[in-house]
Amino acid sequence: MTEKKQPPRELPTGWAQRGARLAGQTGKSAARFLGTRVKSFAAPARAQEYLEGFHRTTAEQVVQMLGEMKGAAMKVGQLASFYEFAAPGDYASTYRDALTMLQNSAPPMDPAASRQVIREEFGKPVEEIFEEFEEQAVASASIGQVHRARLSSGEVVAVKVQYPGVDDAVRADLKNISALTKLSVAVAPNLDPKEIAAEVRDRVLEELDYRREAANQARFGQLFDGHPFVVVPKVHMELCRPRVIVQEFVEGRSLIEAFDWEQPEKDRLGEMLFRFFYGCLNRFLLFSADPHPGNYMLRDDGKVAFLDFGLVRAIDPGTLDLMLQVVQALIHEDKEAGREALESLGILTAKTPEIDAVWEHLKMLNSPVLSDEVMTIDRPLVQEIAAAGFDPRSRAFQTMRKVAVPGVMVTVNRMSFGVASLLARLEASANWQAIAREFWFSEPSQTELGKLEQEWLKVAHPDIAGGSRTTGPGL
Repeated sequence: MTEKKQPPRELPTGWAQRGARLAGQTGKSAARFLGTRVKSFAAPARAQEYLEGFHRTTAEQVVQMLGEMKGAAMKVGQLASFYEFAAPGDYASTYRDALTMLQNSAPPMDPAASRQVIREEFGKPVEEIFEEFEEQAVASASIGQVHRARLSSGEVVAVKVQYPGVDDAVRADLKNISALTKLSVAVAPNLDPKEIAAEVRDRVLEELDYRREAANQARFGQLFDGHPFVVVPKVHMELCRPRVIVQEFVEGRSLIEAFDWEQPEKDRLGEMLFRFFYGCLNRFLLFSADPHPGNYMLRDDGKVAFLDFGLVRAIDPGTLDLMLQVVQALIHEDKEAGREALESLGILTAKTPEIDAVWEHLKMLNSPVLSDEVMTIDRPLVQEIAAAGFDPRSRAFQTMRKVAVPGVMVTVNRMSFGVASLLARLEASANWQAIAREFWFSEPSQTELGKLEQEWLKVAHPDIAGGSRTTGPGL
């Protein structure tokens, strides 16, 4: 029997209201688990069946709740759907598979709400702005949803509309940031809770300003104009507002489909993703820090379209140079140089462990680029990296909790860990160090994709192709 479609629910925006939704779900799950235990004792032969049913139902309900809450709560669910935080339990895949639904099919809001936002932003109805406007959203994200529309020129566009009230919802979620970062001091005494909270808050609030996102996307569009395998949709800046973005509509398939491809195709896609994120960081001094699968479209011509630029971070040349010095020290086993660079970054101080205490952990974190050979990035590797930072039972946890983490490194690490998780889902193989040396030292590429990219660089960015770095993104 077909399930009756439920009407869109009103977005909860108050701190107490959102907290109550989370607490309510926890209470329901606890009560259902108790019932599962009772049934299992009564019928031991069916205990496994009951337990699997409990986890499956709980995962579905959590996804429904996070999808309806939107905002930062839904963002956490999206991240959890592909991050390999620790060694998986028996039912981790159940929750991960369910949370994957949040990437492309989260519950949409009422189309009338989208129309109302557009009217408020432009001061006139949808019909006076677009020749055609499709009521049904084609995609739903954490703070907005996308509608297909047509301009008077005939061009088909994607209209990204922010959910009404999501600004209040996100700010309500962020009220917990300060408390959580203060609590984190007990776990990592050398963290500066104010700096970490400010970094998280600033980056999340930036995502609420669609004008900033549109400007970011336009900048990336300029940087990657004519690129052989990266596509950034054109933005119609004159039609962008604080809560509305209008951009070129891109046809394509979800990146999630690539997880079932043949391995050579997955390796090629993995190299594309690695080149985009780390190429941006090293060549242009800025990067997109939100690499979850819902932010890409796989085009039929083999290119990848990058769709979301709400979370973009610039990095100063000095910080990037120090990061490179750390990696080079790891490659060459130069602990003295590594200690000096880590102190300059503010990660190690006179009160933190000696370089010997963190050296092996740093080597593990950077292992894909430390060896000049083909390496597969897989789930066990990413899980080990995650466990070192989050699992008190891990060998590295007690040592790493004593180091400091500058605010900018929080965002860099989010990007890096997200990319690693994507590559792990693809089980992508490449000589990652050889690719990185292209970014670091402008070495000739050893891959087909790299050679295409370097030919493009000669035309689009001859200064970078010649071995120098851009002076900064100006964002």
